[in-house]
Amino acid sequence: MTVENCASRCVSSHEGASRPHRPRVNSSKRPQHLIRGQQHQPGNHWKSRKRDQQQQAHQQQYIFVSNTCDTELEEEYTPDPYYDAGNNNQIDILNLNHLKEKELRSVHIPVSAYPKSLIQWPVDGSTKNKRISEVKKQVKLLGNLIKMTVGGAAHAEAVSDDKTPTNPPPFSGHVDMSRIPVHDLAHSADEATMAKWKDIEGQMKLGKIKEAKQMIRDSDWSIGSPARENLWRELCRHHSREKDFDDQYYWDTVKQIYGSTELSECMVQLPAFIDANHKVSHSLSPRGVTVCERIISLISFNHPAITYAPALYGLTSLLLHYMEEVDAYYCISALVGGSQSKFLSQTKIAYEAQWRAAMILGKKHIRGAFSTLTKFGVPQEQIEEAFQNWMWWILSALPLTHTVRVIDCYLFEGSKVLLRIALAIFHVFVKTLTHDSSMVASLPSRGLHETLYHFCQNIQITPQKLLKTAFGIRGFSKSEITKVVLQTEMFLKSQRTLGGAGGGTGQMNPPETPSLHRSVSLEGLPTSETQSNIQMMSHTLTIKEGSRSPAPRVRAMGQYPINNVKSVIVSKDELLTLWSWLPMRMTMYQPTLIYTTEEHGCSLTTFFQRAEKYEPTLLCIRTTDDYVFGAYCSTAWAQRHCKDEFGNWQTYFGTGETFLFSLRPTVAKYQWVGISRQQDDAAVSSVEHCAELFMHADNNMITIGGGNGQGIMLDHELRYGKTEPCQTFDNPPLAPNGDFEVKVIEVYSLANL
Repeated sequence: MTVENCASRCVSSHEGASRPHRPRVNSSKRPQHLIRGQQHQPGNHWKSRKRDQQQQAHQQQYIFVSNTCDTELEEEYTPDPYYDAGNNNQIDILNLNHLKEKELRSVHIPVSAYPKSLIQWPVDGSTKNKRISEVKKQVKLLGNLIKMTVGGAAHAEAVSDDKTPTNPPPFSGHVDMSRIPVHDLAHSADEATMAKWKDIEGQMKLGKIKEAKQMIRDSDWSIGSPARENLWRELCRHHSREKDFDDQYYWDTVKQIYGSTELSECMVQLPAFIDANHKVSHSLSPRGVTVCERIISLISFNHPAITYAPALYGLTSLLLHYMEEVDAYYCISALVGGSQSKFLSQTKIAYEAQWRAAMILGKKHIRGAFSTLTKFGVPQEQIEEAFQNWMWWILSALPLTHTVRVIDCYLFEGSKVLLRIALAIFHVFVKTLTHDSSMVASLPSRGLHETLYHFCQNIQITPQKLLKTAFGIRGFSKSEITKVVLQTEMFLKSQRTLGGAGGGTGQMNPPETPSLHRSVSLEGLPTSETQSNIQMMSHTLTIKEGSRSPAPRVRAMGQYPINNVKSVIVSKDELLTLWSWLPMRMTMYQPTLIYTTEEHGCSLTTFFQRAEKYEPTLLCIRTTDDYVFGAYCSTAWAQRHCKDEFGNWQTYFGTGETFLFSLRPTVAKYQWVGISRQQDDAAVSSVEHCAELFMHADNNMITIGGGNGQGIMLDHELRYGKTEPCQTFDNPPLAPNGDFEVKVIEVYSLANL
């Protein structure tokens, strides 16, 4: 390479200059003896010597770079006494705490202090406008980083004044930005082309749920993406019954409980349903942690039916990263108030059913992973222990960049996303284990649970790759997940008493402590005197000519209303027997068939649409084994949407007139135990709370009878069910095997709307 070509690529090395580009040397500054065609004139030796000295001094200002560009810039950097950037490219977090002083001095921080992955210049081939736009975004990002790290004085002042500090969007003031790795805040180069909330909302309004779901899955937003500023709040609002988040109601409740809305004056105490061993705060500041715990305490106040929800702490802390306290409260309320199986388990039995279902589904869909662990000598007890903590793989162990992407999909699709992610993590872990001998060697000493937890903390795949693996599991449908979870929960309930201890090898703390609030089912319950009056009136309505008054009821009643009933479940004689068990004031109504699986299909949604407004109703079930049983439901199923006198959603509803019955193989009526005690002159108040659980319904099941078991339970497809002894009706199982498969269901209305 010629000297001239080298000179054209020289780099300035003036002390203190930090020019991003390498200036070319023009001909006026170039040494004259290097100009092509220039020759020394004879007789000018003295001038030539002086010129050579000038050229030598001038050449020291430049450093020539070879064609290979391997030569480093020969520029010495003197480390600042307040900041050591020697190995800063290898660390994740910028240590700028020395700048948080009252007298903020001007401290020179070189570019090398920032991780290389932070500055992402526009890619080649892009348009000029796109390059300018991308540079502006990067400059804005760097400006926000400076505000996050240098603005320590303002942050400390806000905390001392009990005010919420201000962070750059999309983060709320509850986040301690120094706990978030700086390189995680960098935006993706193509983030401008990713979907925004308006795009997702537009698809949802058009009814294109699948398209909206795919948008969220494909959008690889960073944790600092502006798209997430409104995303989580709007997704939770979509699931909430209350579309408007009322600030006044929230602060009134805070003042009612704590006497003040000032955070420093609130002595927050966590409810018993939070697991003290898993209080995951992520990147919240100490003030943010207190706000998180105050929200959870208000949730326990307004939702007393929750008995065990350890994941609630981690979810609340994540929501507080991107929204204020009031919005986070209403978002959690929307998740809690929705279907339990869709978002959040709220009892210890439901929690155990989920981890057991995750293991069952894993053995079916990724069975190779389980066989591989068996080859490595991992016992079944360690696998169960690991799956008992599957929720913490996601909410606690994964990096924040991965967790927020999982929550993006979770807030739209529900808990099935968490199960998919758990199986994906387990699959990737076992795959990595087969290629890492050091991990295999550490299994005996660490155990599977600790090894898997450590793997999640240092996971090597990207968040988008993890989601792709999770959603790539074939044949893993929502209906299958719901069915397995429901069957597992029903099995666990059949083996437990109310508030009993959890099964499995691991210990779960704290124990379940059900809220023993008095049931509202006693409202409107007739006393012994009113029952006698009703019985007298009912007898007079069925008097025959020549009979004495009052006469006992007989089965031969002439033109009885049931003569026109045509049922595929019960015969005429069985129907007469059933009619003799009804409250006497109901026997004069013409029964109307309002729902049958043969005509209207097997769907709990259809069942509610056709039957929930009628009161009372008669539910008749015929199984594939030809067992016939059912229940008289004294209250409309629409009562599941009502609140009690304390403003809480009713878990159970109904009155003491509700009863169970069996027609095949045995003929028997099982009335409420409270009526039996009244007949024995016992006080109604002597009935325990667990014997007042008459009717329960949600989007996944209906239950009649509770307390130490469910009298009758039907799943969301009205295809499978379970019958158990329960304290409310003191009944045996209505089907000998307990579990049953439905052949036909009929529902009759006994009163006009």
